[in-house]
Amino acid sequence: MTKTTTALLLSSAAALALAANMQRSLATEPGNFGNFLAGSTMGATVATAPPPGLYFTNTFTYIPMASGNGNSSCGDGCKSRYNAAIDSVNLTWGTGLQFLGGDYFPTIQQTGYQASATSLPYPAGGGPGLSPVYSNILDFEIGNTYINPLNFSWKFDGAYYFAAGLGFVVPSGTTFAGSLVPDYWTIRPHWAFSYLGDGWNLTASFVYDINTASRGNTGLYQIIARNPATLPATSLFLTGTANPGRGYTTGNYLYLDWTATKKFGKWEVGPVGFFKYQTTDDVPGGINPATSAAWTCQELRNAKLPTCGKDVNIGVGLLVGYNFGPVDMKLIYANGFYSRDAINAPTGSTIFLKTSFRIWAPDEPTNKPRFAKD
Repeated sequence: MTKTTTALLLSSAAALALAANMQRSLATEPGNFGNFLAGSTMGATVATAPPPGLYFTNTFTYIPMASGNGNSSCGDGCKSRYNAAIDSVNLTWGTGLQFLGGDYFPTIQQTGYQASATSLPYPAGGGPGLSPVYSNILDFEIGNTYINPLNFSWKFDGAYYFAAGLGFVVPSGTTFAGSLVPDYWTIRPHWAFSYLGDGWNLTASFVYDINTASRGNTGLYQIIARNPATLPATSLFLTGTANPGRGYTTGNYLYLDWTATKKFGKWEVGPVGFFKYQTTDDVPGGINPATSAAWTCQELRNAKLPTCGKDVNIGVGLLVGYNFGPVDMKLIYANGFYSRDAINAPTGSTIFLKTSFRIWAPDEPTNKPRFAKD
């Protein structure tokens, strides 16, 4: 379930821990961190279309030793901790075309990342389970491609803007057993509101991810099924017809990124924030600890067994930007202060560095007369 987004590589130790603790219901397909990173549109004027031309935006994200609370952790009371460096490249085409009075500006985005993770507890000290470097794994992966062919912006009186569109995420990234990259398609309606008068950027950006079923190529289930320590019956279940790795459908997500900044000459400063909420249950949703059979979330609730969690992640931050002329840069420090039911919805610091500039524009029209007057 869950965006392109923070990065976490679960070690084989995490797989063993999850296999031994199946009684804990899942709020996501284990090992899957989703197709959208909460907070990734903070600071952007996503409700407005740029002038005609082609625009480049690079977003570098660093997550230093975040902790994820939730379903695939290393046991009760243990949080998975990880470092991640994520880089995404976005191209926006200001077409100059209009539809129903709205400016048309399609976009495309590609992401890659490096992650170092451990799912073992490590208070200060040495030895297995204690050292901060124990069981760390370094991983490099290419994320999925986001194509946003339907994207429109309308301007209203008083510098108010509204944008709406429909995009989709193609499962084109790194795929192998245990890969963090989702192997499913995501359909993404999105909309945004902005006020951009008097140097203000007051923007609320909404994304709704509708996820299709997994093909079973990535995620933690495949690690568990292939592990020699996993019981044969469990391995058969995880790779059989009812396999929640193949066919497991992650619940849908609502994301809200907000910005409230003010420009002072070339400088820009102000608060930003993000909110993430899972709106629907995963399918099948969880595992009956008595039979190891896949159960829906409602069946688990009816039996008063541990219920399927729904991911929540909330954070706030500060943006400081400077316009160098042809290049605009924004630095954001954000902190996720509340997380529930997902290792990929971290608590802790996240740093974003956004760099944007125009790489092409059509020829400027000239108003000079062809012949000088007498």
